[in-house]
Amino acid sequence: MNSIALIGLSLASVVFLSLVHVLADLLRWKHQMPQKYWLSFADGISISYVFLGLLPKIVDGTLAFPESLGPMAEILKHSPFLPLLIGLVAFYGMERLVEKPVEGSGSHNTTETTGLRVWIHLASYAFYKAIIGYLIVQMNDSVAIVIFVLSMAVHFLVVDYRMMEIHKGVYQRIGRWALTVAILAGWVIGATTVISPIVVTLLLSFLAGGIVLVVLEEEFSREHPSSFPAFVSAVTVYTVVQISRSLRLGGIFHGIGAFFPKVALP
Repeated sequence: MNSIALIGLSLASVVFLSLVHVLADLLRWKHQMPQKYWLSFADGISISYVFLGLLPKIVDGTLAFPESLGPMAEILKHSPFLPLLIGLVAFYGMERLVEKPVEGSGSHNTTETTGLRVWIHLASYAFYKAIIGYLIVQMNDSVAIVIFVLSMAVHFLVVDYRMMEIHKGVYQRIGRWALTVAILAGWVIGATTVISPIVVTLLLSFLAGGIVLVVLEEEFSREHPSSFPAFVSAVTVYTVVQISRSLRLGGIFHGIGAFFPKVALP
């Protein structure tokens, strides 16, 4: 696929992802199916993509870091998931900041979160979504784009549910649109600028950390019912697809997980 076609596909992909937030409430099956089933299935797809799709690319990226980075190159080569850990800790800190009850109020589950905490939380997720929009432009394989977008789409449903639960009306009125704009803004930045593959690898790690945290928050929270069979089913489906690609069984799976920046390493 030529570069113009790839740009078109990436633009269509970010528009599709932006519509996931805008139209999430209109999906009838979300209301007809018990939430624990579709949330756990979405979590299973998301976590599978991290372990089978993102982490191998993060390792490859860190191993290719140039020696000109000095001690940092050696640190990341021996600890390639350090940025992932930083991303996870950063998003965890944001979650705890938002969930800490305001003096004189109850839990965030019963009171709409307001004030500076809301905007910090929304800003962190806007940055998260901008990274996704940017990374889509950096892919040079059409199948990789499709797999990434479908994985992120189901992940967005989880994020949308969680943000709506925490921020309620604020998210409905403003937050949802802010995240939508952030995805499109990330794509515009990616289409008009070129950054080092080193930064792309670090952004991938940060994204992976955020996804892991969201999944852990949903699947292991006592406040949210989950379905182990649904979670395992999703992991199984994704794993079969990934293994099929690795064994080159079926042309449709060829290229799954391919994620290479358009720019060469210095």
